[in-house]
Amino acid sequence: MTSISSYKNKNVGILGAGLSGIAAAKILVSSKANIYIFDDKKDKPDFINDNCWKNYKLWPWEALAALVVSPGIPINAKNKHLAIELAIKNKITIINEIDLFFQSKPKAKIIGITGTNGKSTTVALLFHILKSNKIKCVIGGNYGFPACEIKDPGKNGIIILELSSYQLDGAKELRLDLATITNITKDHLDYHETFENYKFSKLKIINSLKENGTFFLDAHNKLLNEIVTEKNFKSINIIKIKKDKNYNYVNDNDYLQGAHNESNSSIAISIAKHLNINLKKISFAINNFKGLPHRMEPLYTSDRIKIINDSKSTNGESTAAALNSFENIFWIAGGQPKSDGIGEAKNFLDKVKEVFLIGKSTDYFCKEISKFKKDLQINNCLTLENATKLALKKAAMSNLQNYVILLSPSAASFDQYINFEDRGNKFKKIVNQELNEGSIK
Repeated sequence: MTSISSYKNKNVGILGAGLSGIAAAKILVSSKANIYIFDDKKDKPDFINDNCWKNYKLWPWEALAALVVSPGIPINAKNKHLAIELAIKNKITIINEIDLFFQSKPKAKIIGITGTNGKSTTVALLFHILKSNKIKCVIGGNYGFPACEIKDPGKNGIIILELSSYQLDGAKELRLDLATITNITKDHLDYHETFENYKFSKLKIINSLKENGTFFLDAHNKLLNEIVTEKNFKSINIIKIKKDKNYNYVNDNDYLQGAHNESNSSIAISIAKHLNINLKKISFAINNFKGLPHRMEPLYTSDRIKIINDSKSTNGESTAAALNSFENIFWIAGGQPKSDGIGEAKNFLDKVKEVFLIGKSTDYFCKEISKFKKDLQINNCLTLENATKLALKKAAMSNLQNYVILLSPSAASFDQYINFEDRGNKFKKIVNQELNEGSIK
């Protein structure tokens, strides 16, 4: 495994033992550092020695060289974790796992991608295009491998890092060759406290570009175009991306339906062209792209019906993109609401025939939706199974020639599920059961 020689025999604390914390621990152990690791909510991982798993209150703070903080723990919040306060008090360098990765000095060209919505699709599509054209490429960060587990493909290879606002908020040593932001809308305000803080974290990706690095800017994004100008960023190159009408083959792929995917795909195509891949080869790769699980994922398609798993849509902006992609929608929504409720989804309720609410906040969502479309039929189903079966039944009884059953919750999943993947997998299981029983035709 990669090692970082500067940590040899140094004492390093690791706060958090999730995927990134474990990856940080492994690279530091490989570097022969003396680690102390703890997580308030997890048990000791098997590979960690008992003497390394120690409550942060008992760490030798005066002797620590650095504190590595997992991305789910806010570094810059007003109310800081006690371990972060101890690090500040003892003047200890605070970094995250992304910083450790860059301290390992990877030789590959590095592309950073962030955004409120669409970043995973953009990363996955770009990776698919590059791999299809036999370019050595690895993805990591918030998607794929934790950064410290990436195997550097070397100077002729490419590393694509998906970067969350949490990772960007804590990173100090990010150095990128190419970067983009798919969009910035209100999200994760419980972590960042204000939209300005959240926006600042996202924009850090631009300041992390090397001199003469390149930023790919969606020409149709008003907020980003007001901020990202040549006047404001003189040391980088800015490439403005327009949704080229020649890219109409994008929506021919069932996994890339909708205007939002035109935007995501335009970014991936523009980066691929910048890396000297010709448009014909890009088009061929896109035609074979299978999309991401739980993100506008087609589960069943016939002449009359489409069933779409969009469990990853945990906010109104993302659900708005899903609603805008279809007509005659039987919409399954609800869960643990975000601060903006259904947000921009309110603008596309005319596309919805009926709503089927799940989760513990059905009354909240009922009021939210009714505010913007009073005559819309809303069914309080509580469970995903009830909602799916009722949506299928009512859709089949309609006189519509074609319709869409869409799970796009516009809410987090934690009221009923471990995460959005768990929710999406449950939906798949229900749909498959209905298919096996002949209920879907």
